[in-house]
Amino acid sequence: MATLTRLTILLGLVVLWWPGAAAAFSTADLAAIFSACQTTANATASALRPAANTKMWCAVVDREGELQLIKATDTGEAPAASLTSDAWRGSIEIAIAKAFTAVAFSSNQQALDSRTIGLLARTDGPGKKAPKDIGTDVGVAPLFGIGNTNPFRPLAGTVGDDNTSVRHRGIVTFAGGQPVYQCAAPHHLLGAVGVSGDGVDEDDTVAKGAITGAGFCLTP
Repeated sequence: MATLTRLTILLGLVVLWWPGAAAAFSTADLAAIFSACQTTANATASALRPAANTKMWCAVVDREGELQLIKATDTGEAPAASLTSDAWRGSIEIAIAKAFTAVAFSSNQQALDSRTIGLLARTDGPGKKAPKDIGTDVGVAPLFGIGNTNPFRPLAGTVGDDNTSVRHRGIVTFAGGQPVYQCAAPHHLLGAVGVSGDGVDEDDTVAKGAITGAGFCLTP
């Protein structure tokens, strides 16, 4: 984020739905992303499991935020009534929401991951702290309260427009959600990966590894 101006970051939000369709993930793409997610998770030391490597939930959403994949890296299982995975059950929803966060506030021109969104929402985050600047483009907390804007919709759905398998909204303001770009021009935003199940740095490492290991890019 050091190389980006705050104005550029905020402009990334303005062009969220910039015209220009990108191809959807293919079945092979999803398999490659999950394979890279597993490989990275299995090679990443856990911050929370003594003398062990990480066990993660890896989620992939497309450009419109629709869930394409959610699996545990230790067993390859999707969420079900009876699981053998030792990955945290609470991380299923968090991984999906991290992926949605990253795709929801990135564009073809600007990548914003969930960690950056969180920093821009903090009153002790980057920016000026003079009262007149707080909540402005140059002040701290320009995105204060963003976590309240998109309530999470569970896998089973509830009422109204909380449909199953569609746009599992939810804003997560800590690391582990990364946008996915095609590396070849025109470098369109394709979707995002969300990873949860360990420390935030480990989550982010595995999310990035899932993307780059599958041949995609983290930035346009």
